[in-house]
Amino acid sequence: MIVVALLAAAAPPALAGPHGSAGAGGALVLTGDGGDRLRLDAAVDVKLGRRLGALAAWRAFDEGHRGLAMAGLVFEAGAARPRLVLDLHADLGADLDAGAPLAGGGIRTTLAIAGPLGVVLDSGGYLVIDGLDRTRLQLQGSASLAARW
Repeated sequence: MIVVALLAAAAPPALAGPHGSAGAGGALVLTGDGGDRLRLDAAVDVKLGRRLGALAAWRAFDEGHRGLAMAGLVFEAGAARPRLVLDLHADLGADLDAGAPLAGGGIRTTLAIAGPLGVVLDSGGYLVIDGLDRTRLQLQGSASLAARW
């Protein structure tokens, strides 16, 4: 999270006015999943006139798993607006099934399809701190259909 904050402080202003995306889709859990691999993912990011913003996400959930709830910082590392945005994110949260804290981050790519409709591809790694035997690194990727503004 410190690296994202330092990058944001050194970056020039981006767009004036709020911009971001909100979407939901599927997730592929690669490690630390507890069995199954395919789950759901939802996330919202908002940037208020600069490259730095906030992200809230509910990751790796389905009918049998409550998933990971997290919030954090998002930094717009690059953009070819209005068609493409590349964001870095740093997150803190909890594994809702284990009641364990987590920290992690990743990279998000938002690609415009038509008007406000877009696709968000997210890759992330989350360290879930759950005692000596159950602490794990959860690596996952997701693809979501999103509304962008």
